[in-house]
Amino acid sequence: MPIVPPALVRPGKIPRPQDVRSDWIQAMLARAGHAYEVADVRAEPVGTGQIGETARFTIDYAPDGRAGPRTLIGKFASTDPTSLQVASAWSLYEREVRFYHDLAARAGIATPAYFGAEMDEDGAFALLLEDLAPAAPGDQFKGLSEVNAIRAVQQAARLHAAFWGEGEGPELAWLDSGPLAQPFYSPDVLRATWPGFRDRYADHLTDDQRRVCDALTEHFEAYSRPLARPRCVTHNDFRPDNMLFDADRLVVVDWQSAALGSNAVDIAYLIGGAFSRAERLAIEPILITAYHDELRRLGISDYAPDELAADYRHFTFAGINVAVGAAMLVQRTERGDRMFLTMLDRHVSHVLDQGALSILTERH
Repeated sequence: MPIVPPALVRPGKIPRPQDVRSDWIQAMLARAGHAYEVADVRAEPVGTGQIGETARFTIDYAPDGRAGPRTLIGKFASTDPTSLQVASAWSLYEREVRFYHDLAARAGIATPAYFGAEMDEDGAFALLLEDLAPAAPGDQFKGLSEVNAIRAVQQAARLHAAFWGEGEGPELAWLDSGPLAQPFYSPDVLRATWPGFRDRYADHLTDDQRRVCDALTEHFEAYSRPLARPRCVTHNDFRPDNMLFDADRLVVVDWQSAALGSNAVDIAYLIGGAFSRAERLAIEPILITAYHDELRRLGISDYAPDELAADYRHFTFAGINVAVGAAMLVQRTERGDRMFLTMLDRHVSHVLDQGALSILTERH
């Protein structure tokens, strides 16, 4: 389990977003090295996260003091018992807090500026980040333009290159989720959730979807054995909904699932889930080349195109695990149902187009 630095653990309860007061914001900022005198703060909910709650804080500063950001984004623990249980089991809150506190500054990838964090003794957390409005979030259903998709894979390459081959060192051991090809997803997760998913969405599933998910469930050990590649820091939910876009940059958010893994998991997950089948087939080679070119530009010279192609093919299954597992493990919503079914449809097509089903028996 990730260990949170003692400096971030606070006695007492962390307030809910609607209960945040100026003195609490001021103390949070001060501990992160930002000396502002906060006169007033107002909160409004934003976002549609299923593992936590997000609020925008509008801040007034003392007129005779130094002014800081007019608005900040605050992330907090969920109040849903199921989501809390999942977050605790996989240390999701600890991972995000520590990513921003320890790693964001050297991660290479564009992230919101960090303005402080804390956790209480019960595992609740608060995280203050730069408000990037009016940057717009991506949309899993609409996907990405070619320009933004290239920007996204280049950002992923920067993250992976920043920590390339560091996955076995002690400094990042807190990010380890075990000896698994795909972080977090062990055989028991899919086997525990697929039967319920299959029953819940029975009227929406195709024969191909049942066939691929049944095969993955049966042969999951073959899929989950680690690849013989250097591990690095991976995002593990690298999709348009977790990106913010403006005219000249793309910023990646939601680092709760940061872990040590094989780099290709993020690329296969993004490309497999962000496009319809026809769109993916047209753009796939462009994006894989752009990603590999960026890795090489950043000095990663020991990772050949055929190695990337093999790893990419392997992780076409990654989005299936997320679609099935997350649907059954987090708070259910109408948008969530639509998103998970869309993800499953796209990732199953990706598996079949890449001929990846044979991986399950090749590695058996």
